[in-house]
Amino acid sequence: MSRDDGHRIQDILDAAKKVELLVSEGRKAYDESLSIGPAIERFLEIIGEASNVLTDETRAQFPTVDWAQIRGLRIMLAHQYHRVDIEIVWKTATVSVPALTTALQAGTTTN
Repeated sequence: MSRDDGHRIQDILDAAKKVELLVSEGRKAYDESLSIGPAIERFLEIIGEASNVLTDETRAQFPTVDWAQIRGLRIMLAHQYHRVDIEIVWKTATVSVPALTTALQAGTTTN
């Protein structure tokens, strides 16, 4: 079954909510846990994959979102695991993901 862009946006928002829940445990938990970091990375991969298959028209509805950067991070997490920088993952999870959520929610409520 094919998923439309509305479902993909919801997938992004669902994964972002899970990332935000995980980072609420704090940086110490992220650094020390064997599961929090990989879980955050997996949800970032989901965000990246859903972003990758959105239509150009849908991406254009959210001009403040850096779709290329989101997709690039997914590629690094999935295929270049040895180059993953935990500082970038943490900053993405704590700064970029909430900003993405805000942008998508603003766009989905007005479109």
